[in-house]
Parts: sequence; structure tokens; C-alpha cells
Amino acid sequence: MQKINRKVCVAPMMDCTDRHDRYFLRLISKNVMLYTEMIATGAILKGKQRNVLEFNEFEKPVALQLGGSSVKELSESSKIAEDYNYDEINLNLGCPSKKVQKNKFGACLIKEPDLVAECLFGMVNATKLPVTVKTRIGFDDVENFEYLDRFIKKIAST
Repeated sequence: MQKINRKVCVAPMMDCTDRHDRYFLRLISKNVMLYTEMIATGAILKGKQRNVLEFNEFEKPVALQLGGSSVKELSESSKIAEDYNYDEINLNLGCPSKKVQKNKFGACLIKEPDLVAECLFGMVNATKLPVTVKTRIGFDDVENFEYLDRFIKKIAST
């Protein structure tokens, strides 16, 4: 099994961390965890799965970053990711895009720790892969240490 360097991670970024970027980054570092761009669960469950999920084995270790807020869809997408041989599943709680928020995923989920905990519980139980979270320190009017501390404790207890 390949040793993964957790000291350095390249954050998943829309329109940036595509397969070409990951290939380039892998040339620079053999063991750093790389991430896909955020892929909405709908693109996996209702779209052309192969087009959005396939990657080159050279990119490994690679994590699939999911966007969504449906426990069922996130769980199903996590299971499918395992079938595609990803090393990790990452739930996006950091994207501040208005388009993403309109679909109720990304950073706006910081305001819904119970829903996030349910989603993570479903994902963890759907796959053997590690499940991680990308988040922000805060969102809109929710930007204080106490809230962040409670949020992290809530989702970590899942």
C-alpha cells in the first residue's frame, strides 16, 4: 500500500484540479493526496458516470470530492466511487459559489450540522474508503470559533 503524505494537500478547486492538473501535480510529488474537482451527486447518479469518475492510475492516491446534501445520493455516490478505485471520499462544505448554494451543497451546509452529520453517517456506512470533509472557517453570519468548534465536534462524532 502506498504511503500518503498528509502534510501537504492540494485543495480541490473547480475548473482547476482536473485530470491534467492532477497528472502535473503527481509529477511533482509521488505521495501527496490529490483531489478531483467537486462532482455533484447528480452527475454521478444521473449522468455519464464513466466520464466524470474515470482517472488515470498514475494520479493515485486520489480522492473523489462530492457535492450534495442528500444522504441517499451521497451514500450511493460513495459506494460507486469505491467501485472506481478511489482512495478517499471528500464531502465539499467549502464552495461559496451562489450556483452551488442554490443546489444546497458546498459552504451553505455549514449552517446545517445535523444534516451534514446524517450525510457523513450514510457515506461512512456505504463505503470502506475513508471519508473526509473540506470546509471553511465560517459562512455568512456564522463565523466564530465557538460555532466552528461545535460544528466540528458534531460531525466528527458521526
